[in-house]
Amino acid sequence: MVECRVMDRPDQELAELLDTLGARLSAAPPGALAPLREPLRALRDRLDAVLDDPKPNRPMGGGEAHFRALLSDAIGCVSEGFVLFGADGRLVLCNDRYRAAYPLLSDHLVPGVRFADLLRVAVERGAAGDDLGDPSDWIAERLNRHTRSGPPTDHRLGDGRWYRISEHATRFGGVVKILTDITELKRHEKALADSEARYRRLVEMAPYGILIWDGQRVRFANRSAALILGSDDPEAMLRIPLVEATEFDGMQRLFDWLPPPDGGLEAPPPVEARFVTAQGALRELEVGIHPFAVEGEAAWFLVLTDITGRKQAERAIQQAQKMQAIGQLAGGIAHEFNNMLTAIGGFAQMARRAPQDRPRVEQCLTEIVKATDRASGLTAQLLSFGRPGQTDAARPVRVGAVIDDLRRFLGPTLGERHPLRIDGAGGGAVVTIDPALLHQSLLNLVLNARDAMPEGGPITIAVERPDDVGVTITVADTGCGIDPAVIDRIFEPFFTTKEPGAGTGLGLALVYSTVARAGGGVEVDTELGRGTVFTLRFPVEDAAEPQDADAPGLDDAVFLDAEDGELEGLSMAATVLLVEDEAQVRDFIRLTLEDMGMRVVCAADGTEALRAYADHGGAFDLLVTDLVMPQLGGASVARALRRENPDLPTVLMSGYPPETESLDDLLADPPADPIADRRRIVFLRKPINPDELADTIHALLI
Repeated sequence: MVECRVMDRPDQELAELLDTLGARLSAAPPGALAPLREPLRALRDRLDAVLDDPKPNRPMGGGEAHFRALLSDAIGCVSEGFVLFGADGRLVLCNDRYRAAYPLLSDHLVPGVRFADLLRVAVERGAAGDDLGDPSDWIAERLNRHTRSGPPTDHRLGDGRWYRISEHATRFGGVVKILTDITELKRHEKALADSEARYRRLVEMAPYGILIWDGQRVRFANRSAALILGSDDPEAMLRIPLVEATEFDGMQRLFDWLPPPDGGLEAPPPVEARFVTAQGALRELEVGIHPFAVEGEAAWFLVLTDITGRKQAERAIQQAQKMQAIGQLAGGIAHEFNNMLTAIGGFAQMARRAPQDRPRVEQCLTEIVKATDRASGLTAQLLSFGRPGQTDAARPVRVGAVIDDLRRFLGPTLGERHPLRIDGAGGGAVVTIDPALLHQSLLNLVLNARDAMPEGGPITIAVERPDDVGVTITVADTGCGIDPAVIDRIFEPFFTTKEPGAGTGLGLALVYSTVARAGGGVEVDTELGRGTVFTLRFPVEDAAEPQDADAPGLDDAVFLDAEDGELEGLSMAATVLLVEDEAQVRDFIRLTLEDMGMRVVCAADGTEALRAYADHGGAFDLLVTDLVMPQLGGASVARALRRENPDLPTVLMSGYPPETESLDDLLADPPADPIADRRRIVFLRKPINPDELADTIHALLI
């Protein structure tokens, strides 16, 4: 038989308090209540023993007071605020931590006080605020919330600290409230929120665009990205095409080009691109690509930098530098050609002074031809400047013959104050090079040596063949030397240490380019106040004697390819259509052709040439035409006439290299005679050598 016993009110309150303490003790995290665990267990056991005591006559008053004191002492040790209200709304038990949270009510938080009375005191003492009108609604709302258990809520109480308030209804109608101090948690949450807001502001206010792309969609785009791309719609951003990007050709969307994000994939390098916004504005971008993660998934973090202004400034600077370089180049060309013109004009005047002195006239004419050949070589050098490989005019050249010719050419220029000394003949050293460019290179070095010795001094040129592994040419002076601070720049085009107007900085650049094309190198040994030695090193040629004894650089007539009267053996009867817009050049070529016994019909441009061809019924054996002319160019004339006569032999001439315009369809013309491999179209570079022109025509027509 089970004995049932009815608890009185104190027993009920103690039982409710016991249940609450047991639940809180079981739910406490490990270690949180370790110091109180054993005392609280002892308290619970003693309370169980009292409540379960079957003796009806046990003394209640003293035991109840004792246990209430014991319970109050235990609750006072808990770090949380604790209060228990009975079913009648009266306070049963409250610890000091709870009282400290309500400093305005602490003197009223005593057992027996009603919760409604506490609310009225709170209103009287201003806890409800100064602007509270009728306090009855405020009191009613809190009374209702007091009796209704709900999830924990956070509040800032009268002591200025934040608490998480948990309210639990007991089995007998009472209410237990527990206050957990979360002030530090709130402080950390606020610091985190402030930090997030600060970094969000930084991201939003960043002058560069930021996009986060997860492989499917744009997960984030800041304000700058929207401004740069001209759209704040993530879907529209995906459709914006980038054109002329450095990493891909044509028009392609950036997000189509990017690989799908992968945590183990290396990020592509930054890419520069141009794109057109939705408003039609052209922008230039630099896109930095970095690995990222969104909600644990791999993504690309894209940094968009608008470099439109920078690129425009760079192009403006490049254009200014280009114009400056053009001006310097023009000055350099004028400087070099003035030397040529000095020789041409000087020797021409000397020939006019004594026309009856045939040997003197022949010598002057020979020097004039040499100067024109050097000018031709210089223009070829300028046209192919910076291109690797030898020029078409490169051939085996005896170095000693070139230096001997240079000595005769420079004698009057250097005078007695700068004697030119030649040491060693190099044992008949031969190098493969354009003789005009070799002559010009040595000329530049000798003139620089002269300028380095304004008070005078010897200039020495020496040729050696050390161990038959190559040919070495040195040009030495005893002048001022070169400042070590600029020695690394002396071969830069347009760099000069001379006074304005005294040098262009082109001479040594041409020297370096010429020697490098021949497979050699240039070395400089200099000392301030002691002088400078330039050493040109060339690979040696196996042949001791070049095959063509009349080739330039191999005999006294260094730049003459033919003696007077050689055209007589090439006389032939033919009708030639000559097309040239420059009158002097046209007259020179006409005389050359007429000396060969040909009948020449001249035209000053392409349109006139087509009309002349039609007027003569196409009765021409040869077409000789310049390529670059106003109205209608020579290539167009050649194509038009060869449609009428596919077998018409054609000579194309230009001062520009043939690759300047597309001539593949003409120069690739199959040979008229495959066995003899004779082609019907050839290209000659200006200035035209009459002997070369005669040989070319003879090969075309015979």
